[in-house]
Amino acid sequence: MDRIQLLNLNSKEYEHLFDKTALSALQATPGLGTLIKKVNQYGLDKMLRIHYTGSYLKLNSRTFPAIDNIIKEACYILGITEIPDLYFQPRAAINAFTTCVEKPMIIITDGCINLLSEEELLFVLGHELGHIKSEHLIYQQLASVVPILADIIGTATLGIGKLLSGGLEIALLRWQRMSEFTADRAGLLVCQDVDIATKYFIKVAGAPKKYFESISVEDFMEQTKEFEGYDFGTLDKLAKLMCSAFQSEPWVVMRAAELYKWVNTGDFEKILNRELLSGKNHELSFCPYCGFNLQGNEINCGGCNKKI
Repeated sequence: MDRIQLLNLNSKEYEHLFDKTALSALQATPGLGTLIKKVNQYGLDKMLRIHYTGSYLKLNSRTFPAIDNIIKEACYILGITEIPDLYFQPRAAINAFTTCVEKPMIIITDGCINLLSEEELLFVLGHELGHIKSEHLIYQQLASVVPILADIIGTATLGIGKLLSGGLEIALLRWQRMSEFTADRAGLLVCQDVDIATKYFIKVAGAPKKYFESISVEDFMEQTKEFEGYDFGTLDKLAKLMCSAFQSEPWVVMRAAELYKWVNTGDFEKILNRELLSGKNHELSFCPYCGFNLQGNEINCGGCNKKI
Protein backbone atom coordinates (compact mmCIF):
# COMPACT_ATOMS: atom_id res chain seq x y z
CA MET A 1 0.00 0.00 0.00
CA ASP A 2 1.09 3.59 -0.56
CA ARG A 3 1.65 5.17 2.84
CA ILE A 4 1.39 8.87 3.59
CA GLN A 5 4.35 10.92 4.76
CA LEU A 6 3.16 12.94 7.76
CA LEU A 7 4.68 16.31 6.97
CA ASN A 8 5.69 18.47 9.95
CA LEU A 9 4.32 15.90 12.40
CA ASN A 10 4.68 16.93 16.03
CA SER A 11 4.47 14.18 18.64
CA LYS A 12 2.15 16.40 20.71
CA GLU A 13 -0.53 15.74 18.08
CA TYR A 14 -0.87 12.11 19.11
CA GLU A 15 0.63 11.69 22.59
CA HIS A 16 -1.68 9.82 24.96
CA LEU A 17 -3.19 11.69 27.90
CA PHE A 18 -2.05 8.92 30.28
CA ASP A 19 1.52 9.46 29.05
CA LYS A 20 1.33 13.23 29.56
CA THR A 21 -0.26 12.91 33.01
CA ALA A 22 2.22 10.29 34.21
CA LEU A 23 5.14 12.35 32.88
CA SER A 24 3.94 15.43 34.76
CA ALA A 25 3.65 13.35 37.94
CA LEU A 26 7.10 11.88 37.35
CA GLN A 27 8.73 15.27 36.81
CA ALA A 28 7.12 16.49 40.03
CA THR A 29 8.56 13.57 42.00
CA PRO A 30 11.39 14.72 44.31
CA GLY A 31 14.81 13.50 43.28
CA LEU A 32 14.34 12.92 39.56
CA GLY A 33 16.72 15.66 38.43
CA THR A 34 19.28 14.52 40.99
CA LEU A 35 19.00 10.92 39.83
CA ILE A 36 19.53 11.90 36.19
CA LYS A 37 22.60 13.90 37.14
CA LYS A 38 24.06 11.06 39.22
CA VAL A 39 23.44 8.45 36.53
CA ASN A 40 25.04 10.64 33.85
CA GLN A 41 28.10 11.10 36.03
CA TYR A 42 28.75 7.40 35.59
CA GLY A 43 28.33 7.44 31.80
CA LEU A 44 25.33 5.12 31.63
CA ASP A 45 24.63 6.02 27.99
CA LYS A 46 28.15 5.06 26.96
CA MET A 47 28.08 1.84 28.99
CA LEU A 48 24.83 0.73 27.37
CA ARG A 49 26.15 1.48 23.88
CA ILE A 50 29.30 -0.53 24.52
CA HIS A 51 27.24 -3.42 25.85
CA TYR A 52 24.83 -3.61 22.92
CA THR A 53 27.35 -2.96 20.15
CA GLY A 54 29.63 -5.56 21.71
CA SER A 55 26.89 -8.17 22.07
CA TYR A 56 24.56 -8.08 19.06
CA LEU A 57 24.68 -8.17 15.26
CA LYS A 58 24.26 -4.79 13.57
CA LEU A 59 21.96 -4.48 10.59
CA ASN A 60 23.34 -3.12 7.34
CA SER A 61 21.69 -2.40 4.01
CA ARG A 62 23.90 -4.87 2.13
CA THR A 63 22.99 -7.95 4.18
CA PHE A 64 19.46 -7.00 5.27
CA PRO A 65 18.11 -4.72 2.52
CA ALA A 66 14.41 -5.45 3.20
CA ILE A 67 14.64 -4.57 6.90
CA ASP A 68 16.79 -1.55 6.11
CA ASN A 69 14.07 -0.31 3.75
CA ILE A 70 11.42 -0.79 6.45
CA ILE A 71 13.17 1.35 9.04
CA LYS A 72 13.96 4.00 6.42
CA GLU A 73 10.28 4.13 5.43
CA ALA A 74 9.21 4.42 9.08
CA CYS A 75 11.63 7.31 9.63
CA TYR A 76 10.43 8.99 6.43
CA ILE A 77 6.78 8.82 7.49
CA LEU A 78 7.42 10.22 10.98
CA GLY A 79 9.87 12.87 9.78
CA ILE A 80 12.89 11.47 11.63
CA THR A 81 15.98 12.48 9.67
CA GLU A 82 18.65 10.61 11.64
CA ILE A 83 18.02 6.89 11.15
CA PRO A 84 18.93 4.98 14.33
CA ASP A 85 21.22 1.96 14.24
CA LEU A 86 19.39 -1.38 14.35
CA TYR A 87 20.70 -4.49 16.12
CA PHE A 88 19.43 -8.08 16.36
CA GLN A 89 19.08 -9.82 19.71
CA PRO A 90 19.02 -13.67 19.62
CA ARG A 91 15.67 -14.29 21.32
CA ALA A 92 12.68 -16.28 20.08
CA ALA A 93 10.09 -13.96 21.64
CA ILE A 94 8.72 -10.95 19.75
CA ASN A 95 10.29 -7.91 21.37
CA ALA A 96 11.99 -4.62 20.58
CA PHE A 97 13.33 -1.73 22.59
CA THR A 98 15.20 1.52 22.06
CA THR A 99 18.14 2.71 24.11
CA CYS A 100 20.88 5.38 24.28
CA VAL A 101 19.89 9.04 24.48
CA GLU A 102 22.76 10.65 22.58
CA LYS A 103 22.60 8.37 19.52
CA PRO A 104 19.55 6.10 19.76
CA MET A 105 19.75 2.46 18.75
CA ILE A 106 16.90 -0.02 18.32
CA ILE A 107 17.25 -3.66 19.39
CA ILE A 108 14.87 -6.20 17.83
CA THR A 109 14.72 -9.93 18.50
CA ASP A 110 14.85 -12.85 16.11
CA GLY A 111 11.18 -13.30 16.95
CA CYS A 112 10.33 -10.03 15.22
CA ILE A 113 12.03 -11.18 12.03
CA ASN A 114 10.79 -14.77 12.07
CA LEU A 115 7.20 -14.27 13.26
CA LEU A 116 6.11 -10.85 11.97
CA SER A 117 5.21 -9.79 8.45
CA GLU A 118 7.03 -6.81 6.95
CA GLU A 119 3.95 -4.65 7.62
CA GLU A 120 3.83 -5.76 11.26
CA LEU A 121 7.54 -5.05 11.59
CA LEU A 122 6.79 -1.57 10.26
CA PHE A 123 4.38 -1.12 13.19
CA VAL A 124 7.05 -2.31 15.65
CA LEU A 125 9.74 0.00 14.30
CA GLY A 126 7.25 2.88 14.17
CA HIS A 127 6.48 2.19 17.83
CA GLU A 128 10.17 2.37 18.75
CA LEU A 129 10.70 5.51 16.66
CA GLY A 130 7.74 6.99 18.53
CA HIS A 131 9.76 6.75 21.74
CA ILE A 132 12.57 8.68 20.03
CA LYS A 133 10.24 11.32 18.58
CA SER A 134 8.60 11.93 21.98
CA GLU A 135 12.02 12.08 23.69
CA HIS A 136 11.16 9.22 26.02
CA LEU A 137 14.64 7.71 26.08
CA ILE A 138 16.16 9.50 29.07
CA TYR A 139 13.30 8.38 31.30
CA GLN A 140 13.10 4.90 29.75
CA GLN A 141 16.79 4.44 30.36
CA LEU A 142 16.36 5.38 34.00
CA ALA A 143 13.37 3.07 34.42
CA SER A 144 15.31 0.15 32.97
CA VAL A 145 18.25 0.49 35.35
CA VAL A 146 16.73 1.94 38.53
CA PRO A 147 15.66 -1.46 39.94
CA ILE A 148 19.27 -2.70 39.82
CA LEU A 149 21.12 0.59 40.10
CA ALA A 150 21.78 0.25 43.80
CA ASP A 151 23.40 -3.15 43.27
CA ILE A 152 25.54 -1.98 40.34
CA ILE A 153 26.92 1.26 41.78
CA GLY A 154 26.03 1.12 45.46
CA THR A 155 23.68 3.27 47.47
CA ALA A 156 26.45 4.32 49.82
CA THR A 157 28.20 6.42 47.18
CA LEU A 158 25.20 7.77 45.31
CA GLY A 159 22.46 7.92 47.91
CA ILE A 160 20.10 6.44 45.34
CA GLY A 161 18.30 4.23 47.83
CA LYS A 162 16.92 7.30 49.58
CA LEU A 163 15.67 8.73 46.27
CA LEU A 164 13.92 5.51 45.30
CA SER A 165 12.28 5.08 48.69
CA GLY A 166 10.34 8.29 48.03
CA GLY A 167 8.30 6.70 45.25
CA LEU A 168 10.53 7.63 42.32
CA GLU A 169 10.85 4.05 41.09
CA ILE A 170 7.07 3.56 41.06
CA ALA A 171 6.59 6.90 39.26
CA LEU A 172 9.19 5.92 36.64
CA LEU A 173 7.64 2.53 35.97
CA ARG A 174 4.13 3.96 35.82
CA TRP A 175 5.21 6.56 33.27
CA GLN A 176 7.07 3.89 31.29
CA ARG A 177 3.87 1.85 30.98
CA MET A 178 1.86 4.88 29.91
CA SER A 179 4.45 5.88 27.32
CA GLU A 180 3.72 2.64 25.47
CA PHE A 181 0.28 3.99 24.55
CA THR A 182 1.88 6.95 22.78
CA ALA A 183 4.41 4.72 21.02
CA ASP A 184 1.61 2.43 19.79
CA ARG A 185 -0.04 5.44 18.19
CA ALA A 186 3.22 6.25 16.42
CA GLY A 187 3.40 2.65 15.22
CA LEU A 188 -0.10 2.90 13.78
CA LEU A 189 0.69 6.22 12.11
CA VAL A 190 3.57 4.46 10.37
CA CYS A 191 1.84 1.25 9.24
CA GLN A 192 -1.46 3.16 8.72
CA ASP A 193 -3.62 0.03 9.02
CA VAL A 194 -5.45 -0.98 12.22
CA ASP A 195 -5.62 -4.63 11.13
CA ILE A 196 -1.82 -4.77 10.87
CA ALA A 197 -1.46 -3.42 14.41
CA THR A 198 -4.09 -5.91 15.60
CA LYS A 199 -2.26 -8.87 14.04
CA TYR A 200 0.88 -7.75 15.85
CA PHE A 201 -0.98 -7.62 19.17
CA ILE A 202 -2.45 -11.09 18.54
CA LYS A 203 1.00 -12.57 18.02
CA VAL A 204 2.51 -10.82 21.05
CA ALA A 205 -0.45 -11.98 23.16
CA GLY A 206 0.64 -15.57 22.60
CA ALA A 207 -1.03 -16.89 19.46
CA PRO A 208 0.62 -20.18 18.38
CA LYS A 209 2.44 -19.83 15.07
CA LYS A 210 0.39 -22.57 13.36
CA TYR A 211 -2.80 -20.55 14.05
CA PHE A 212 -1.56 -17.12 12.94
CA GLU A 213 -3.67 -17.14 9.79
CA SER A 214 -6.84 -18.50 11.40
CA ILE A 215 -7.17 -16.19 14.42
CA SER A 216 -9.81 -13.55 13.76
CA VAL A 217 -8.98 -9.85 14.05
CA GLU A 218 -12.63 -9.23 14.92
CA ASP A 219 -12.53 -11.77 17.78
CA PHE A 220 -9.50 -10.07 19.28
CA MET A 221 -11.21 -6.69 19.04
CA GLU A 222 -14.18 -8.20 20.91
CA GLN A 223 -11.79 -9.42 23.60
CA THR A 224 -10.58 -5.87 24.16
CA LYS A 225 -14.18 -4.82 24.79
CA GLU A 226 -14.58 -7.59 27.37
CA PHE A 227 -11.43 -6.41 29.11
CA GLU A 228 -12.68 -2.83 29.23
CA GLY A 229 -15.86 -4.09 30.86
CA TYR A 230 -13.88 -4.91 33.98
CA ASP A 231 -13.04 -1.24 34.52
CA PHE A 232 -16.41 -0.50 36.08
CA GLY A 233 -15.69 -2.31 39.35
CA THR A 234 -13.48 -0.68 41.98
CA LEU A 235 -12.13 -4.05 43.09
CA ASP A 236 -11.21 -4.96 39.54
CA LYS A 237 -9.38 -1.65 39.09
CA LEU A 238 -7.47 -2.32 42.30
CA ALA A 239 -6.61 -5.82 41.10
CA LYS A 240 -5.26 -4.38 37.83
CA LEU A 241 -3.18 -1.84 39.74
CA MET A 242 -1.69 -4.49 42.01
CA CYS A 243 -0.88 -6.77 39.07
CA SER A 244 0.84 -4.05 37.05
CA ALA A 245 2.45 -1.86 39.72
CA PHE A 246 5.96 -3.06 38.90
CA GLN A 247 5.53 -4.00 35.24
CA SER A 248 7.34 -1.88 32.68
CA GLU A 249 4.69 -2.39 29.98
CA PRO A 250 0.88 -2.44 30.10
CA TRP A 251 -1.01 -5.59 29.20
CA VAL A 252 -1.15 -6.30 25.47
CA VAL A 253 -4.95 -6.33 25.36
CA MET A 254 -5.03 -3.04 27.28
CA ARG A 255 -2.65 -1.51 24.73
CA ALA A 256 -4.86 -2.64 21.87
CA ALA A 257 -7.99 -1.33 23.60
CA GLU A 258 -6.42 2.11 24.07
CA LEU A 259 -5.32 2.20 20.44
CA TYR A 260 -8.83 1.34 19.21
CA LYS A 261 -10.29 4.08 21.42
CA TRP A 262 -8.00 6.60 19.74
CA VAL A 263 -8.92 5.39 16.27
CA ASN A 264 -12.62 5.65 17.14
CA THR A 265 -12.25 9.31 18.15
CA GLY A 266 -11.33 10.13 14.55
CA ASP A 267 -8.00 11.71 15.52
CA PHE A 268 -6.00 9.01 13.73
CA GLU A 269 -7.65 9.86 10.40
CA LYS A 270 -7.31 13.58 11.06
CA ILE A 271 -3.57 13.22 11.54
CA LEU A 272 -3.24 11.14 8.38
CA ASN A 273 -5.07 13.93 6.57
CA ARG A 274 -2.90 16.52 8.39
CA GLU A 275 -5.94 18.23 9.94
CA LEU A 276 -4.43 18.55 13.43
CA LEU A 277 -1.99 21.33 14.18
CA SER A 278 1.22 20.68 16.05
CA GLY A 279 0.93 21.33 19.75
CA LYS A 280 3.14 23.45 21.94
CA ASN A 281 6.37 21.79 22.97
CA HIS A 282 6.40 20.48 26.52
CA GLU A 283 8.46 22.67 28.79
CA LEU A 284 11.09 20.65 30.63
CA SER A 285 11.81 21.44 34.26
CA PHE A 286 15.41 20.25 34.00
CA CYS A 287 17.96 19.29 31.36
CA PRO A 288 17.50 15.65 30.28
CA TYR A 289 21.26 15.35 29.77
CA CYS A 290 22.80 16.80 32.94
CA GLY A 291 19.92 17.51 35.35
CA PHE A 292 20.45 21.30 35.38
CA ASN A 293 17.29 23.18 36.47
CA LEU A 294 15.59 25.01 33.58
CA GLN A 295 13.33 28.05 33.53
CA GLY A 296 11.36 26.74 30.55
CA ASN A 297 12.43 29.17 27.81
CA GLU A 298 16.04 28.13 27.16
CA ILE A 299 17.36 27.04 23.79
CA ASN A 300 20.57 25.58 25.27
CA CYS A 301 21.10 24.15 28.75
CA GLY A 302 22.91 26.49 31.14
CA GLY A 303 24.72 23.52 32.67
CA CYS A 304 26.06 21.48 29.75
CA ASN A 305 25.22 23.90 26.89
CA LYS A 306 23.45 21.16 24.91
CA LYS A 307 20.41 22.08 22.82
CA ILE A 308 17.15 21.43 24.66
